[in-house]
Amino acid sequence: MGRRPETAAPPAPVAANAPLPWEGPALRERLAGVITPTFGPLRRSVRRNLVVLTEAFLLLVRGGRSGQGRLSLHAIARQLGTPGRPQSRYKRLHRFLDCRRFDPAGATRGLVQLALGTRPASRLLPVLGDQTTIGTVQVLHLGTPYRGRVLPLGFRTFSYPLTDGSQNQLEHVAFADLALSLPAGVRALWIFDRGYARSGLIRELRRAAELFIIRGRGNVTVTHGGRARLLRQFAADLPPGIAVRLTHVLYHRMHRQPVDLVGYRDPAFQEPWVLILPPDSEAALGTAEAVQAYRERMQIEQGHRDWKTHLGVRGLQLKVRHPERLARLLLAFAIAYALVLLLGASQLGKALRDQIEIRRARPRHGTTRTLSILTLGCAVLATPRHAPRAWTKLLQLLAALQTGAGILSFRLAAQPP
Repeated sequence: MGRRPETAAPPAPVAANAPLPWEGPALRERLAGVITPTFGPLRRSVRRNLVVLTEAFLLLVRGGRSGQGRLSLHAIARQLGTPGRPQSRYKRLHRFLDCRRFDPAGATRGLVQLALGTRPASRLLPVLGDQTTIGTVQVLHLGTPYRGRVLPLGFRTFSYPLTDGSQNQLEHVAFADLALSLPAGVRALWIFDRGYARSGLIRELRRAAELFIIRGRGNVTVTHGGRARLLRQFAADLPPGIAVRLTHVLYHRMHRQPVDLVGYRDPAFQEPWVLILPPDSEAALGTAEAVQAYRERMQIEQGHRDWKTHLGVRGLQLKVRHPERLARLLLAFAIAYALVLLLGASQLGKALRDQIEIRRARPRHGTTRTLSILTLGCAVLATPRHAPRAWTKLLQLLAALQTGAGILSFRLAAQPP
């Protein structure tokens, strides 16, 4: 099926006088071998710049950026592997950010292929959607859960006030674009927080026969068995630790969309969940499965924290055309981020976890782990002790991706609870 195990080839020893794996053309050539076919519809010049920029982001990981470590355009430009003076590299970066022939919205299919590969098996793919703010720019982020984090599948950037259409229209276009980018046999399971619990979106998802889980708003009226009441009243009667499902429910007093409801009160959370599912969907989406799938929604919040805090994106200063320039930058950033997650989830990351992780005495959010795969991926690339093997492993993973494997298809080290 085009899959290739992550442990297929052991890392080659690095001789004392050998060039380091991140020096020279090796890393850029492997990146080009992945990005060029994966993002084939993009212009050739755009793909070349994506390779150079992705390489720059991977090299910046060596700085161990965290907390107040803010990313800057000058820092990115200094890592661009192009000839010329620093000023010429900075100008090249700005030309790429201002390239009007490059619309990052057209790269959704490439991000999907990077995650799933060229010949994925039939599966149900959870797709998390949420909105975050980077500077003055709003980012609609779509991704799929991956070992406590989220692999990016697509995004849209915009600023308020919107000058063309509404935010609802923008979101519908983004969702439809991702749905059309999924290969045959892969079906999306859309998972949203209560900010998306509007009847119009539910109607569109039902018309498209999509599976979805949306957390309901407590002030919305639902009707079940001829009785109308607020969702918060239904939630107040939920027993702790037991998922309750209602079928043949009409959501919203006016629009009356037929849905299923799943209520769950987790003692570890302040508020109970009332989840909106497609009507009569228990065969395709069981009650316990829906609760577990919604638990993973928090991973997209962790991804936002990774981008803005641990990797410093919130420090970017974009003087003009903020949404357009940020979107072009985020595409290369998303590719590099996905590769670092893959490295952190590998056997090399597991070995480092076993050496340095101090586990929590009590589980938090269902786990006693204290180190994420992002932390492990950054650490092995940044520390002199692990760097030679880590960069060699990264080249091997890129070689596997060139054969058509997807990040989700790798057989990885077992993750501790």
